Amino acid sequence: MSLISIGIVQKPHGVRGELKIFPKTDFIKERLKKGQVVQFHLNGKTTELVIETMRMHKGSVLIKFEGLNSLNDVEFFHKGELFVPRDEMHELPEDEYYFVDLVGCGVYRDNEHIGTVTEIVETPAHPVMRIQGEARDILVPFVERFIASVDISEKRIDINWMEGL
Repeated sequence: MSLISIGIVQKPHGVRGELKIFPKTDFIKERLKKGQVVQFHLNGKTTELVIETMRMHKGSVLIKFEGLNSLNDVEFFHKGELFVPRDEMHELPEDEYYFVDLVGCGVYRDNEHIGTVTEIVETPAHPVMRIQGEARDILVPFVERFIASVDISEKRIDINWMEGL
């Protein structure tokens, strides 16, 4: 069973067992909803947990898991990672992509390989691809103006280069 990462635990929040989560999914309210079963990985161990509550708080996601009711229960969860099975992902409309599928794609400009996507950063305006090039990282907005084509099966993204990138 293939798993996809949907979040990383940053730290406990308060004393009632809530955790501050850095989401790694573009469907936060769907993936981190009440009742969702997730795989929690930390230090080589995997635990199945069920989300009891999820709420947004000052730009962060706060989650409480069933049965973990105090700071003592979650104080060592820092840097743990949350996963769900890939087969739980729904089909997307044409020309829409899961961030997890874009990471690892080669990026090309006029058929010249310029680097590989290492992460997708969600910004208020639009997602931005971080491309690891030979000399430096390049940030390219993931919007129609800059993206010429995407082929997930070939792990290839062609971009329209503009000065200043």
